[in-house]
Amino acid sequence: MKVLCVYPAFPKTYWGQEYSLPLLGRKSLLPPLGLITVAGLLPPDCEVRLVDLNVRPMGPGELDWADVVFLSGMLIQRESLHQVARAARRRGKPVVAGGAYASTSPDVLASHVDCVVVGEAEELIAPLVEHLRRGTLPARMEAADRPDVSKVPTPRYDLIDASAYQSIGVQWSRGCPFNCEFCDIIEIFGRKPRTKSAAQLCRELDAIYKTGHRGAVFVVDDNFIGNKVEARRMLPELGKWMRAHKDPFGLYTEASVNLAADDGLIGAMVDAGFNAVFLGIETPSEEALRETQKLQNTVMSPEAAVDKLISRGLDVMAGFILGFDVDDKKAIDRLHDWIARSPIPLAMAGILTALPSTQLERRLAAEGRLLGESEGDSFGRPNFVTMIDEVELLEGYYRLLESVYSAQSFFDRSLQSIELRPKDQSRFRREWTHSIACLARSLFHQGLLSRYRGEYWRFLYRTLARAPRRIGRAIALAINAEHMIRYTAEDLLPRLRRAIADAKTRKRQPLPPTAIQGAPRLVALRV
Repeated sequence: MKVLCVYPAFPKTYWGQEYSLPLLGRKSLLPPLGLITVAGLLPPDCEVRLVDLNVRPMGPGELDWADVVFLSGMLIQRESLHQVARAARRRGKPVVAGGAYASTSPDVLASHVDCVVVGEAEELIAPLVEHLRRGTLPARMEAADRPDVSKVPTPRYDLIDASAYQSIGVQWSRGCPFNCEFCDIIEIFGRKPRTKSAAQLCRELDAIYKTGHRGAVFVVDDNFIGNKVEARRMLPELGKWMRAHKDPFGLYTEASVNLAADDGLIGAMVDAGFNAVFLGIETPSEEALRETQKLQNTVMSPEAAVDKLISRGLDVMAGFILGFDVDDKKAIDRLHDWIARSPIPLAMAGILTALPSTQLERRLAAEGRLLGESEGDSFGRPNFVTMIDEVELLEGYYRLLESVYSAQSFFDRSLQSIELRPKDQSRFRREWTHSIACLARSLFHQGLLSRYRGEYWRFLYRTLARAPRRIGRAIALAINAEHMIRYTAEDLLPRLRRAIADAKTRKRQPLPPTAIQGAPRLVALRV
């Protein structure tokens, strides 16, 4: 059986780094880990090809070659996913879709594909293949239980062109023990973290190493420290692997803010080769954190947590949310001020969104406040009736983004981060030829052609004067700045201006509570 795995295209996002990728000589940020994991589960007699539409377009005849098309993606990729599904079905090819979009919105997706796979696929692949061979493909297959990830085979990293990607992803655990109201991860993967063995993770790193990739590796776990006991057991083995292979990767991951309260775990992560972490800080308001059930963020102040992590060797990226029920104009201004004075260059702020199948969506539907399903991003009008006036929320968000992603503000926060960690503890070093090429492209495009070239040179001068040993980090942050500054100014702010104008002239009516509450989504997967 010939299986064509297609990864839909993303629209531009903060995460995608689309404006920075040309300076890095790359085409996309990350390969599709979900699809290559599914490919690794297929029987040996299946012939598998991968097309990542974020790297290249579909070639002529590729759909005709396939016996079946597998699609996977997130909600924000739905438009591209639907287009591929239509093209495949026009050619008479059965289309099977899984992943986050399929798992949280299976009823929405059902009309676009032949089979929707809900939940984790490990226990479903064998019966799915049997159905395909018999021609008895069901419209929906749903995981009854969460699989034992320690038995998952190594993803098919051999299917990717590693040179096209800035980072490569690997997964060690699934699930998160916390109960954040807005989070869909706990709905898909549950609140009991399941982990792979250290040996299993190292085998997957071996597979990445064989692709020739030498650079960033993203440990994609939504909370790397969800199971601290297993993390402590695994990290020394990971460190041994890294040293035995001469530290070929710079590791980064996502973790909850309470990581900062565990000195031993921070040290073990840095020793194993981690050099950065993404934190879901969300808000400095303890009242809002309690409202959204994110109590793990109240263990210590976010300022102290961020400063400690950076000074101990983990650069910090962070996510923030506006529009909680307790937020008012002053709360938005406080968040703006907090981010502006923080040492967090990559501070991702978005408006609260009720994602499909989350506790938040169910609560808002019951309260008669839900306006519709999320479109997958948080950069337009909210999809629920907010307690704060909607126009006031959007205008406050506009001011925040305009300020936080001005060149001066971005570079000021970058310098703060560098000064907190004047020495780079990471053993990882990029190949010098790649680093020189990136530096040359940055100096030319940003230092000579960009509108913010004055701030660019000022930032590099201040880094050389105050922390010269971190000039490499400064160049990396400057390359990040190309995307964050341009995407905000050229894409987001115009969208927000249109959203503000729309909110001033067009009122929206909430959905009836039964529109969501009656939908049979993820019933078998909820904790």
